[in-house]
Amino acid sequence: MLVLGATGFLGRLVVERLLKLNYPLRVVTRGGGDWQNSVVSTLRHKGVDVIIGNVTDEATIEKAVDGTSAIINMAGSFREAGGVSYEALNIDVVKWLIKYGSAAKVQRLIHVSCLGAHKDSDSRYYRAKWKGEKAVRNCDLYWTVFRPSFMFGDSFPLLDYLKPVFTFKLFLPVIGSGTNTIQPVFVQDVADCVVQSIYARETVGKTFDLAGPEEYTMLEILEMSRDALGLSGSTMNFSSDVSGKTLGMMAKALPNSILNNELVGLMGDDSFGSQEDMLANFQVQNVSLQQYFPSIIDSLDK
Repeated sequence: MLVLGATGFLGRLVVERLLKLNYPLRVVTRGGGDWQNSVVSTLRHKGVDVIIGNVTDEATIEKAVDGTSAIINMAGSFREAGGVSYEALNIDVVKWLIKYGSAAKVQRLIHVSCLGAHKDSDSRYYRAKWKGEKAVRNCDLYWTVFRPSFMFGDSFPLLDYLKPVFTFKLFLPVIGSGTNTIQPVFVQDVADCVVQSIYARETVGKTFDLAGPEEYTMLEILEMSRDALGLSGSTMNFSSDVSGKTLGMMAKALPNSILNNELVGLMGDDSFGSQEDMLANFQVQNVSLQQYFPSIIDSLDK
């Protein structure tokens, strides 16, 4: 099985489960600076076939897909880094997986998108995720798409991303009304859904929303985080259609902030859904964000 995103927040857990089930695995990674202590050495020691390369390189994808029977794609990031765009990672890579997967007669494609992705989003990240989903749903492989809301465990990547916003001491800057709804989901539950779906015929050709048991507004999440860190101050709302010039002024007022046009979209879109299909088709713990929130706050201070 080819696993993309194997060293990520979700991917590490999926790989852990697959190894316990003795599935033969192949992953693609760029490697590490310290070769002896890198993730490459660890994975190879566990019997994983490691291809050194970049997933956004078409030739690397072609090589990685050859000889595999299943593909699990979890590649993705809130941030554009290393010159890799949202479109390259979430659209181009998916199309290559489908192209070379079909040519190699790969049986199974499991694709992890995100809850909230839609074609008309203000967020390029969400729009790119939507286009990747669409490509999967139109392919001729035995596919399953998962759409998890923001995932949490001992850490919460969304809060890592938003930390410069809710730790600003003078006030809490909120893009838009802050009333958009999110439904954080336990990352271990998402990993279980992915692994359980591999040989589950009833999941083929279906899309599953993965959401936790509790809904929050974006404002509630930000205020919860501020309160837990002992920060006070008023909340200041900024229009979601803030212009580039105004955004630049805001960024100057908020040192080290991540205020940018992408954040405007991410902070304004909903990411919630029904738990019905998840609970009916998969065995999950259905853990609440509240259970892990203290450890998540502790992780923000590190």
